[in-house]
Amino acid sequence: MPRPPRSAPAARAASRARAVAPGGRVTVPAPRTAAPLRRAPAAPAAAAVPTRRRGWRWLRWTVIAGIWGTLALAVVVLWFARDLPRPESALDATRRPSLTLEDRSGHVFARFGDVVGQPLHLSDLPPALPAAVVAVEDRRFWQHGSIDVIGLARAAWTDLIHRRVVQGGSTITQQVAKTLFLSNARTIRRKVQELLLTFWLNEHFTKREILEIYLNRVYLGAGAWGVDAAAHVYFGVSARHVTLWQAAMLAGLPRAPSRFNPRVNPAAAAARSR
Repeated sequence: MPRPPRSAPAARAASRARAVAPGGRVTVPAPRTAAPLRRAPAAPAAAAVPTRRRGWRWLRWTVIAGIWGTLALAVVVLWFARDLPRPESALDATRRPSLTLEDRSGHVFARFGDVVGQPLHLSDLPPALPAAVVAVEDRRFWQHGSIDVIGLARAAWTDLIHRRVVQGGSTITQQVAKTLFLSNARTIRRKVQELLLTFWLNEHFTKREILEIYLNRVYLGAGAWGVDAAAHVYFGVSARHVTLWQAAMLAGLPRAPSRFNPRVNPAAAAARSR
C-alpha cells in the first residue's frame, strides 16, 4: 500500500534522523525538552510564618508580664496596707479636751487644747461656705472620682515651670484621708496609704458626705477643728450664720492656717479673703 507523501518539514526531520555516525551506527538526536517553568517566589508565605510566630510570642510575653505585674502590685499594696488604721474607728475618734477661760462678763480671753464645734450638714450652712471651700481646694470636686488626674497633671506642670512646689494636686477626699487617718509625713509610704484610704472613702461615702466630713474636721488654726469651731473662735458666731466675707476667710485658711490666721495676721487674712 503506497505511503502518503511527506511534507517538507517532516522530510527534513527524517533526513537528519538518518545521519550516520562514525562506525556505521545511526544516531537519533534526543528530542529537545522545553525549559522548566520557574515558580513564583514564595517569599510572602514564608515570611508570614515568622511574623505570625513573633506576634504570638509578643502576646504570650505580654500576658505573662501582666500576670506577674498584677501579682507584684498586689504584694506592694498588701505591704503598705498591713498597718493601715481602721477607718471606722477613725471616723468616731474624738479630739483632745479643750479648756476655755472667760471673764465675769462671759468674754473668752484664752483657750487651750482643741476646739471642736457642732457637726453640721451642708443644708445647715450658707451655700457660700462650701462653694468657697470647693473653689479654693478642689474646683473639680463634683466631677472627678477619688483622684483628679487633670488636677495632678496641672499641678505637676506648674511646679515644673516654677522649679518648686507651687501648686498641689490633692483632692478634698485625699485631704480627708490624710486629716482623719494619717500624719503629715512626706513619705512614699504615707502617700500610698493616703491613696488607698481615698479609694475607701470614695467607695463608702457620697460626695456630699465627704465634703461634710472635711468641713467638720479640717484644721483652721488657733486650735479650731471644723468650720463651726473656727467661726466661733474668729467671729463669735456659729458657722450657720457666717457672712459671705467670713465664709471667704474660712475657705482661705486650710492652705496655711498659721499664716492666714485673722488673729495673728489680719492683713494677710483679709488679702486672702479678697
